[in-house]
Amino acid sequence: MENYKFKQLLQETATNYDGMSQELFKLSRRLEESPRYNPEHELYSLVRSSELNTLAVRSLAARAMGPCTPTSEVTASALAISIVEEPKWLKITVPAILPSRRARDGTLFITRPLRNCLVSFQRETPIERFGQCMICIVHRYDEALGIRRVRDYDNIETKRYLDVIESVFLTNDSGLLCSVLQTTQISDRDCTEFYLMLPDTLPLWAKMFL
Repeated sequence: MENYKFKQLLQETATNYDGMSQELFKLSRRLEESPRYNPEHELYSLVRSSELNTLAVRSLAARAMGPCTPTSEVTASALAISIVEEPKWLKITVPAILPSRRARDGTLFITRPLRNCLVSFQRETPIERFGQCMICIVHRYDEALGIRRVRDYDNIETKRYLDVIESVFLTNDSGLLCSVLQTTQISDRDCTEFYLMLPDTLPLWAKMFL
C-alpha cells in the first residue's frame, strides 16, 4: 500500500479511537451528575465501534508486517494464543471472536502468530499428525456483552485458521479424512476454541460441550 493511503488509514483509525475516548469521558461525567443514569445503549454502540476499530488496526498491522516479522511472538503473547494437549483431544484457543469474512487482512494479524505458536508447539512437544480428524470449533461470546453480538457461522472467517491448523497437525485436509463441526456458547469471555480429535472421540466431546 502506498504511504499516503496508509497514513490516511492510520489517521482515520486514530480519529475513531479518539471519538470513542471522548464518548467514554462523557458517559463518566453523566454518571457523576446522575448516579441512576444507565449507559446501556451508549456502551453497546461503543462495543460495536471498538470491535470494528480492532479489525481496522489488525488490517493495518497485517499490511505493515512481513510474513516473518519478529513481532509475531509478541502478538501471540498479547493474544494469549494457547495450545493444550488434553487426554482425548488437542485444544487450540484464540481469545477473540474471529473476524468477519468481509475483513480483508484482519485475519493475517492472528493467523501469522498462530502458525508460529503451532510450529513451536509441534517442535517442542511433537505429536503424530492426524490421518483422520474431527475438528470442533466453539465460538464463545461474553455473556456480559449480550447475545445480540452472536453471528451466523457463514459470517465468521474460519477457513484461514483451519488451513493453518491443518498444515501443522494433519496429514491431509481432504473432506474424506477431515470433518468440521461448529457450535456457539455463551461464556464469561470472548474466544474461539478449536478441538482436534479422532472421529470416534466425537461422542465423548459432544457430551461435554453440547
